[in-house]
Amino acid sequence: MYRFVLHTVVLGVLLLPLRSSARCVGEKELIKLQNRLQRRYWERLNVPQPTSPQQRAPTCAQVSKELHEDTQSRSLSPWRYRLDRNDSRFPHEIYVAECLCAGCIINRHEDHSYNSREVFSHPMVLWKTSCPGDPSKYAVRKKFIRVAVGCTCVRPVVRHAM
Repeated sequence: MYRFVLHTVVLGVLLLPLRSSARCVGEKELIKLQNRLQRRYWERLNVPQPTSPQQRAPTCAQVSKELHEDTQSRSLSPWRYRLDRNDSRFPHEIYVAECLCAGCIINRHEDHSYNSREVFSHPMVLWKTSCPGDPSKYAVRKKFIRVAVGCTCVRPVVRHAM
C-alpha cells in the first residue's frame, strides 16, 4: 500500500507541467496530455483489473463456501469490481471495488462481529470540460480521485456512552 502511495506522489510530480489550473486545449493537445498521463503515470501503477471484463457478481454466501485463486475471493472481506465509466475523465474507465459482505468471512461463514470496509487509493486523472467561449476546445485539470481498490476486515468501532 505504501509503495502505491509513494508511486502516486512521485509520479504525480513528474506530471507537474500539466498544471493544476485549467487551460483550454484543442483535441490534439488533449490527446498528448492523455498519452503523457498514461505513459508516465498509469502504466507504472498497479491498478487493479478484474480477471475478466464481465466478472460474475457472486454473493457473500457463495464466496464464503468456495475457494478461488484470486485474492479478491480468498480475502476475509471479499470484493468484486464494478466498471466506472466517465467520458469527461481520463482514463475513461476505472474499476472500483465493492465489498460483498457487511461482516467478514471467518471459518467459511460471515461473522458480523467484524466489518468489511473498502481500501482506497487516490490516483491522478485528467478532467475535461468544454471551454467557455470556444466549444471546440477543452479545459483540462489534474485531479486526484478516491477509488476503492479492495476490501479489508476490521473490528467494528465501539462507542461508549458517557
